[in-house]
Amino acid sequence: MLAGERPKTRNATDSRTRLIESAVDVFADLGPHGAGVDEICRKAGLTKRMAYHYFGGKEGLYGEALRYVYDQFLCLEISLASMLLPAEQLLDTLVRRYYEFLDAHPAFVRLICHENLNQGRTAASLDLRDKKAPIITALQLALEKGRADGRFRQDVDVTELLTSIFALCFFYFSNQHTMRQFLGRHAGTHAHMDERIKHVVGLLLHGIANGDDDKRRK
Repeated sequence: MLAGERPKTRNATDSRTRLIESAVDVFADLGPHGAGVDEICRKAGLTKRMAYHYFGGKEGLYGEALRYVYDQFLCLEISLASMLLPAEQLLDTLVRRYYEFLDAHPAFVRLICHENLNQGRTAASLDLRDKKAPIITALQLALEKGRADGRFRQDVDVTELLTSIFALCFFYFSNQHTMRQFLGRHAGTHAHMDERIKHVVGLLLHGIANGDDDKRRK
């Protein structure tokens, strides 16, 4: 390898990353139909020729942008120390981590909303079913722990529980602006988000609790 080749490789990688990150922002704001390659390239400070060279056009850029935000979610870590917590505390931790992720990644929320309006056509090509996020592993562990010690119902389906968690968490961010107008609540503030997390965890624990265990404790 010649001495001058490494900077070119690094620049190529940097350019590709800049295009993807710019695409995330532009597609999140305008959606896959409203956004254009011109806007993405202007934001990245790169030429359209490079965008077409790396991604083949807008459709390829959108697919990579969607993959990028999904990868961020799939990298959401739940610490080993948290995995060792009692079931109720572990459930609280994973719900809190998901809320924190959504709060820190507004582009993820908007892109997923756009992709659902797109009927998930591009997401279907990303093979998401074969990928396991740590947050899903943590939920399965929490449910197994709770079932094993008789605190959670045996008939709770982990997929249904996960769907409920996604709905209770994601909706808060995808609809916070209209909720603020409709309900007059300070949705989106950190103080309200903390109240919301406690409320959601309480609902979930109540819904999956073993009624026989409650009777025994009484």
